[in-house]
Amino acid sequence: MATESPRRPSRCTGGVVVRPQAVTEQSYMESVVTFLQDVVPQAYSGTPPTEEKEKIVWVRFENADLNDTSRNMEFHEIHSTGNEPPLLLMIGYSDGIQIWSIPISGEAQELFSVRHGPVRAARILPAPQISPQKCDNFSEKRPLLGVCKSIGSSGTSPPYCCVDLYSLRTGEMVKSVQFKTPIYDLHCNKRILVVVLQEKIAAFDSCTFTKKFFVTSCYPCPGPNMNPIALGSRWLAYAENKLIRCHQSRGGACGDNIQSYTATVISAAKTIKTGLTMVGKVVTQLTGTLPSGATEEEILVHSNTRRSPLVPGIITVIDTETVGEGQVIVSEDSDSNGIVAHFPAHEKPICCMAFNPSGMLLVTTDTLGHDFHVFQVLTHPWSSSQSAVHHLYTLHRGETEAKVQDISFSHDCRWVVVSTLRGTSHVFPINPYGGQPCVRTHMSPRVVNRMSRFQKSAGLEEIEQELTSKQGGRCSPVPGLSSSPSGSPLHGKLNNQDTYNNFTNNNPGNPRLLPLPSLTVVVPLAQIKQPMTLGTITKRTGKTKPAPQISPSKSVGGEFCVAAVFGSSRSWFANNPGLKREKDQSKQFVVESLYIISCYGTLVEHVLEPRPLSTAPKISDDTPLEMVTCPRASWTLVRTPQWNELQPPFNANHPLLLAADAVQYYQYLLAGLVPPGSPGPITRHESYDSLASDHSAKPLSFYSGNILITFSGRFPLVRTR
Repeated sequence: MATESPRRPSRCTGGVVVRPQAVTEQSYMESVVTFLQDVVPQAYSGTPPTEEKEKIVWVRFENADLNDTSRNMEFHEIHSTGNEPPLLLMIGYSDGIQIWSIPISGEAQELFSVRHGPVRAARILPAPQISPQKCDNFSEKRPLLGVCKSIGSSGTSPPYCCVDLYSLRTGEMVKSVQFKTPIYDLHCNKRILVVVLQEKIAAFDSCTFTKKFFVTSCYPCPGPNMNPIALGSRWLAYAENKLIRCHQSRGGACGDNIQSYTATVISAAKTIKTGLTMVGKVVTQLTGTLPSGATEEEILVHSNTRRSPLVPGIITVIDTETVGEGQVIVSEDSDSNGIVAHFPAHEKPICCMAFNPSGMLLVTTDTLGHDFHVFQVLTHPWSSSQSAVHHLYTLHRGETEAKVQDISFSHDCRWVVVSTLRGTSHVFPINPYGGQPCVRTHMSPRVVNRMSRFQKSAGLEEIEQELTSKQGGRCSPVPGLSSSPSGSPLHGKLNNQDTYNNFTNNNPGNPRLLPLPSLTVVVPLAQIKQPMTLGTITKRTGKTKPAPQISPSKSVGGEFCVAAVFGSSRSWFANNPGLKREKDQSKQFVVESLYIISCYGTLVEHVLEPRPLSTAPKISDDTPLEMVTCPRASWTLVRTPQWNELQPPFNANHPLLLAADAVQYYQYLLAGLVPPGSPGPITRHESYDSLASDHSAKPLSFYSGNILITFSGRFPLVRTR
């Protein structure tokens, strides 16, 4: 009997809704049969052909107004209401793009789908931050979609040299920005839109889309990111082509407390390989030639190095608000206005980098892909030379070279997943403040502070010591205190006696001065490889032997495009489709689920379960960790040629439009301006008081089409007429 299809049409948007499917154990022979059905003609296989699928070029998880918890008041009471932001997924095909939303209910909803040729990059632009002196010129057209496709709006421009901005409300193109050289990527936040070229970065104001500043001193990378950058809520990090001593920050990968070479050597095999690489580099420089197997990108970088003294591995972090307008120049003759940090991060060219949600941590990797560095950026108000960059972690992947394509943090910044073009996602444990991950730091649902003063100031330490001495063991004077995130400061491993003395004397010290934190080397607790078919999903832990799988070299160009993101579990619906979500089902787990999508269009939710190391003789707070991973649910989101397009103009209850209206209205209130559809003017003082007032205040409502948005206290409620 044929099973029911997981796809159905959506009544809200007119797109497609895909239900999650429970991932079951599938035999290896069934996986081979599925693979043969995909690649072998029907005449040879003797089986009916499977449904034809469009070719996926890239995948990406997106942040926009729809899932922005900091600006959408609907998600400010997540734990009490159970309403959590959806996952926003963007898929780039060889002919167009597609946008999906996966809410907490578990049913993936298609929001946008178009076929207009290959797209190199696309972004959903968030609503800008406005003020009485800075208004949004495109407020009536938002939300906007920035697209870089092969053919620009004029039709005569070179491929991928144009950024077109489309209104998802009306469907019209509202702005087009032309460039003379190809565009490789787009980044955006509520302040700027960043266009990434090969050796240049151009930033545009999010309200007017006029050029704000540009950078021309970028160091090129062979790929996959030709010019890697990281854009946070305010800071922008990019690879600089020189190290300027007068702007260099304290610390970095060459800090005084780090032996820059030996600290990153993990094994003798890596040392021998590095030595041979250095010998080959010297021979190459003496002969002036490259090996016959060198690629065009390596030849380009090598020729640029011979012409100018470029230095790889240097990172510059700038403040997009204070950097000013015009060209950003980092030289001995320039001042440090807008430069947050300037430091060496690697010995090889930077390949990929990403900020954590708070913007204080920066993860970087070079072209070899062996080690990923985690830096904590501590700024100084005077200059970048007074800032400090703490090298907290070196995340070691392996000995084979790999190109990193995606880096993602968990929301509590205790987990990092790094995905390579080999199709493997590596899960690392870290602490936002550094130190060795252990049972104490990662077995609690919340972040455990390294140096909490609560117990000491409340006098609980003395009580605990007294009870411990009487009972001959550890106990807590208050029930449940031992599981509190505010652990005793004695539980943390302090690096040196001076730091410990400063802490016990109620003086934490200046984090920008010596001694800097010691470096911690961390290996992945889990390595999840994306298969060619769903039945060959594998997980690699310390105790699990990987199942047979299709090699990634069988895919397009031997590379897997992979994207990963952390989020709340949505697999409860797949396992229990007849149940309704309740508060007890949305309980908080120790680790969020990991969602991974590959170039075959299957989104898989992996449940992560950290445990104390099983081989440890005794389990304590400092016991190392191991992790067990399990695929729990999957969504088949790849588009077929028979799939209908879903283009604007959309109706007023479209999720993207509802989110844009709510965020824009709230931004107008904060700026003290008159929101669209408001009955009268609102002063800044009145708007602030109304938002900060008690929930018993009179609610403020307005209509956007057929949608009624009501602000009661601090939280908007959305209803239809």
